[in-house]
Amino acid sequence: TRNAKGKIRDKDGGETEYSASVTVTNQNPTVTITSPPYGSLYTMGSTVNVAASFGDVGTGDTHTCKISWDNGLGETNGSVTETNGSGTCTDSRQLANPGVYTIRVTVTDDDGGSGFDETLVVVYDPNVGHVTGGGWINSPAGAYRPEPSLTGRANFGFNAKYLKGARTPSGSTEFQFHAGNLNFHSSNYEWLVVSGAKGQFKGAGTINGSGNYGFLLTVTDGQLAGGGGTDRFRMKIWDRSSDTTVYDNASGSDDIDSSNTQEIAGGSIVIHKGK
Repeated sequence: TRNAKGKIRDKDGGETEYSASVTVTNQNPTVTITSPPYGSLYTMGSTVNVAASFGDVGTGDTHTCKISWDNGLGETNGSVTETNGSGTCTDSRQLANPGVYTIRVTVTDDDGGSGFDETLVVVYDPNVGHVTGGGWINSPAGAYRPEPSLTGRANFGFNAKYLKGARTPSGSTEFQFHAGNLNFHSSNYEWLVVSGAKGQFKGAGTINGSGNYGFLLTVTDGQLAGGGGTDRFRMKIWDRSSDTTVYDNASGSDDIDSSNTQEIAGGSIVIHKGK
């Protein structure tokens, strides 16, 4: 904030002086990750190349960027190329461990303003073993989005594993919430990740035999180290044509590390470790 002064003088030589307080604000840069696309798949040990574009109305500003890699990997400094306040940030890193990684690119200008964008990648181990489960949960209010007041028992059964040499997992998932007349059955899987006591897999299927729905199933084997002693479950189902959530018993982040899950009411969930 600065004080600005000015004078107005008429043709006869009379003049008046004015002063005012002027505040100049810095606009934050905008950031868009261009690679990798959200949900990209990588085998364990792959190198992930990250690229983001940015723009800034302050054409004289210079910029730095940092990439946060998630899962305890910390931050790295990206390489910046820019002209007149706009440019790109790039970096790469080998991801040695399976997991779901939320990658954030933050660009900061020389006045301290910053902006960021995020993407998510899945790193999987095709030799991970498999995940199985069967039982039920007490579906809470709000889980079934078409009729949020509905509650009651919801049954589940699933198995997912990578067959030898396969890049996508095999298996079957069924989820039934009778109060909402919802019977979901999987048609295919896209990926499977096991990280410690947690497992997560994604795929597509139908409700009551029709439609095109995506699903994301996240589980915890309570008997494994870090599992907390109780088996836990989350089922998220959405309409792929409209990207509208149909069912989610534990809303929140989709990232396996921070995803909410619900203690099961009966049955068991087992993560079978690969050999």
